[in-house]
Amino acid sequence: MKRKDMIHFYEFVENNPLFRQFSVSDVLFTAYDCPIEGSPVDYWVNKNYFCYVFVGGGRWKTPNEEYVLKAGDAAFLKKGAHRVYKILNGDFCALLIFVPDEFIASVMKNDCSINIDTDKIQDTDSVIPLSLDQTLTDYFKTLLNYFSLSKPPSKSLLKIKFKELIINIVTGGLNSKATNYFKETCFDGKKSLKPIMEEHYLFNLKLKEFAKLSGRSLATFNRDFLKLYKTTPGKWLKKKRLEYGRFLLETTDLNINEIALDIGFENTSHFIKSFKEYYNNPPLKFKNRLKERELLQQS
Repeated sequence: MKRKDMIHFYEFVENNPLFRQFSVSDVLFTAYDCPIEGSPVDYWVNKNYFCYVFVGGGRWKTPNEEYVLKAGDAAFLKKGAHRVYKILNGDFCALLIFVPDEFIASVMKNDCSINIDTDKIQDTDSVIPLSLDQTLTDYFKTLLNYFSLSKPPSKSLLKIKFKELIINIVTGGLNSKATNYFKETCFDGKKSLKPIMEEHYLFNLKLKEFAKLSGRSLATFNRDFLKLYKTTPGKWLKKKRLEYGRFLLETTDLNINEIALDIGFENTSHFIKSFKEYYNNPPLKFKNRLKERELLQQS
C-alpha cells in the first residue's frame, strides 16, 4: 500500500467554482460544503484558518490529542499539515476563514490593546478548539448569512469583520491558547523548531516544507536542526515515526498497513524494513510476541 499525496487544501479551495467565496487583504472566506472522502485525509495548508462547522463534523488527530468538531463547534487551525477523519457518515459543511500570520499580527499590533510579551508565549497544538460565547456564535452566523445575499458584501466591510473576529477572541477572555498563537505572529523571523517538528513529524512533508514552516532556508534549517537535536532531520524523523509506530503496535489493533500510513512512511514495505532494522524484529512478529507475553501473564 502506498501513501497518497497530501492535498494542498488552500489551493483546492481557492477559486474553486464549487464554493462561493469572498476575499480581501489576503484573507479568504468560504462556505465549504463537501463530504470527507476516505478516512483519514492528510492535507497541507499554507495559511491558518478558522473553521466553524454547521453540518456534520470531523475528527482531527495530532501527535498529542484528538479533536472532534460537530455542528456549532469552531476551531483555529494553524498553517501546516493536518489529518482529519470522517464522522457522521462523512457529512461536513463548514465556514472557513483563511488568514495569514501577517494579517493577524497587524490586527494584534494596531487594534488590540494588550501586552505582547515574548517570554510568556507558550507552545500550542496545531488544532486549537474555540470556546464560543454568544458574541462569537452570532458572529459566525452573521458571516454565514452573507452567502445568501444577492450582492456580495463590500471589501471594506469584510476587512472590518475579519478584524472583529480576532479582536473578539483576544478580548473575550475565553480563548487563551488562540490568543497565545496570535501573539506569536507578532514576532517576525525564525520560529522555534521543536514545536514545528513535534506537530508535523507524522506527516510526509518534504524538508523544504519543514524549513518554510520554521521561517528558514533549507540550509539554515538543517544547520539549526543539527544544533538542537544533534542529528539530521531525516534520522530524527525516522526514529520518531518508528517509536510512534511501536506505540501503536502496543496500544491499538491497527494493522501494519494502517500503521505505516498513519506514521508518515511512503509505503508498508519501507516501514517493515525500517522497523526491523531499529527493533530487530518486523512489526508483525513484534506484535505477536507482545500478545504471547500478555497471554503468559494472564495464565
